Amino acid sequence: MGYRHRANVSATNSMLAPDHLKPMPPRRRRSRRRTSRRSGSLSLLLVVVLVAGIGYLLIQRGVLPAPPGPSRPAPHVDGAADNHAAIARLGGRVEYGHVDPATGQRSGVRATITPAMVAAAARDELGSAADPDIRPPGLDQLPARNRARAHLLGRQLGGTGELPANLVALYQTRANTPVMRDYETTVAEAARAGQTIRYQVRPRYPSPSFNGAPSAIRIIAAGNRSFPLDVTIANTPQATVTQATA
Repeated sequence: MGYRHRANVSATNSMLAPDHLKPMPPRRRRSRRRTSRRSGSLSLLLVVVLVAGIGYLLIQRGVLPAPPGPSRPAPHVDGAADNHAAIARLGGRVEYGHVDPATGQRSGVRATITPAMVAAAARDELGSAADPDIRPPGLDQLPARNRARAHLLGRQLGGTGELPANLVALYQTRANTPVMRDYETTVAEAARAGQTIRYQVRPRYPSPSFNGAPSAIRIIAAGNRSFPLDVTIANTPQATVTQATA
């Protein structure tokens, strides 16, 4: 009887204890936390899926621009970009020549320029600007505000600016622009008129061992419908032009 009485007293005391002194069952608290975390993760996943779905629909309808695809590396020759394959697909041909390892002299370019090449260059689908990391011999000896990495095969004719063999150091004014540029424009206009043009540009140097900028540039062009051109442009600020006589 005494044991039962003590048990009853203990039970009575437990019933009379204040609520804040009663221990909370730990299992229920953990269960609630787990449920809350799962609910939050599920909500986040639904939001991500919803946003992705809406974005996909907007891209398909043209409201949002599509993300850029993986870039394709440009074809390379000796570590520099070369677009001779692209030119060949347009019916043309180009030989960018070579760079002398001792002096840096450029041997010059030979090309067959087609109307398709000039049209592609006008749409910026062929040719490229001069790479600022390429420093042709003699560039640093020219005035900082009047020097250029000049294309031998001009950009408007489809020439690349990412190949050292196609870049030489020229006075920007007037040798590169407007003089050389204007002759290149004349060639481009003849090609746009339907002519296929054999084209050659050769830099001239004071001597075979000279390791500076060329002293002049010679341009020779011949179209398949009577388009003759043979000029030599001095690499000076005056850019004196000498025309070859027949």
